[in-house]
Amino acid sequence: MNFSGRFTAGPGQLAVAGGGTGAGEADFFLGLPDSFGRGVNRTGTWGQRANAMGIYFQDDWRATDTLTLNLGLRYENHSPWVEVQNRQVNFAPITGQIQFAGEPCIYSNCRALYNSYNGGLEFQPRIGLAWTPWLLGRKTVLRGAYGISSYLEGTGNNLRLPMNPPFTSPEFQTNYLTSNLPATRTGQGLLPPTTDLFHTAVIRLWDANIRPAISQQWNLSVEHGTHLMVAMPYLQNQLHADGTITPSPFLSGNPTLRSELAEISGTAAIGNMRYDALQATLQKRFSHSFEGQVAYTYSKCMTDSIGYFGSAGQAAPASAYWQNLYNRRAEWGPCYYDVTHVVSGYAVYEIPIGRNKRWGKNLNPLVNAVIGNWQVGSIVQLHGGFPLTIFADDASGTNSRGSRANCLAPPHVFGRKPAFNPSNGQFIGFQWFDPGSYGPAVPGTFGTCGVGTVRGPGLRTWDLSVQKGFPLSESKRLEFRAEFFNVTNTPILNSPYTSLNFNLGLVNTSQGERNIQFALKFYY
Repeated sequence: MNFSGRFTAGPGQLAVAGGGTGAGEADFFLGLPDSFGRGVNRTGTWGQRANAMGIYFQDDWRATDTLTLNLGLRYENHSPWVEVQNRQVNFAPITGQIQFAGEPCIYSNCRALYNSYNGGLEFQPRIGLAWTPWLLGRKTVLRGAYGISSYLEGTGNNLRLPMNPPFTSPEFQTNYLTSNLPATRTGQGLLPPTTDLFHTAVIRLWDANIRPAISQQWNLSVEHGTHLMVAMPYLQNQLHADGTITPSPFLSGNPTLRSELAEISGTAAIGNMRYDALQATLQKRFSHSFEGQVAYTYSKCMTDSIGYFGSAGQAAPASAYWQNLYNRRAEWGPCYYDVTHVVSGYAVYEIPIGRNKRWGKNLNPLVNAVIGNWQVGSIVQLHGGFPLTIFADDASGTNSRGSRANCLAPPHVFGRKPAFNPSNGQFIGFQWFDPGSYGPAVPGTFGTCGVGTVRGPGLRTWDLSVQKGFPLSESKRLEFRAEFFNVTNTPILNSPYTSLNFNLGLVNTSQGERNIQFALKFYY
């Protein structure tokens, strides 16, 4: 049950809370929920099966004294997911005809209830080269590579076709997002249950052309991917430029079924992603008791699909659903894990004191046991913040499941600006960015904010290790280690709140407190 403040936000039917109007608490005390539902009441068990088969050929060919080629070809096939006893149904996206597994259907695979994919990119070449040009004195090696790979992204159990009725007691959802008032108040009780399995149900609908994601990668860490999984709210209505709203075309051929449903949780393989990066590494191999490495990555990741793997910690939750099902271009933005600058490095220094070392080669065994064979190591990680998307209640009247806020001004990041409770002055966290830059969407419109318009906290960590060796014999030794993770105990701030409410922009949780551990290892 959800109380968003919609019914106390203003007289407009599509008004939403925000900008000083509307409060979820007020709607709660008035008994006015904007939605309520019940999760899946699972009865019995089900199991889906799929097979992945791959074969490959690879060979290294030294074409000349200065050029070596690595050539390979892989064939990989992913069979569709089928339920072991055909306990799943799908729906024809336009006609709404129910498709039962194991019966005549509109797909090429009537057990999986979507089309088998046997496209040309199941053949995946891999090409690599290493060239040592004479003009550079044969001291410089130029390396390059190109390859195609694929993977079939899972959706989690919640969006699988066996979750549909009649094989599973369905999930119910009742929405009053475009109503002046809900049909019943909480004081009157909820609407009585019904024996109709599709009444106010949330069904799962898979596109007929689900297929593996194809990833094309080449050197300099540039990557391009297509056919990513996208969650599709197929029951979302269409909002036109003149402000009129027309019903979704999906399931339009089955108006009886369509009129009963609350939502459709769809799945389609139509997402895109592009990742470009430049990497540089400076490495010193072990010599004179020291080795180390510094790596830097400058990158950009853009996508219109977050996939089904979620986000947490410093990466704020992003919507798996598009704000407007009919405008995919508006969803193109930074990946929720996009980071522009990443620097990492490590160093290991073996203190040259002790027997068989630079200093103290002839130390007394007891003295050597105390001051000899020490090693110090360190790891440093630095990166910028992840992109954040600001969400708000749906004011469009289309039943959007990924509605965003209006951007009223350019984002203004404060950083670690202390925030205090106005009633008692108690410290409550950091006001990371200015919430005044955002507001609710105008009734009858979508939010104007794009995806990933502001950045969250970055990361700075320093780990330290101290190690001491105790030689016992020629083949046996004892090793003591003390390791300090986040040795400076610097708070790693989690993402700020990104929903349009009184906590917008506030960071009040963190992770990564200092950890100290000791280890003793015996080598023989």
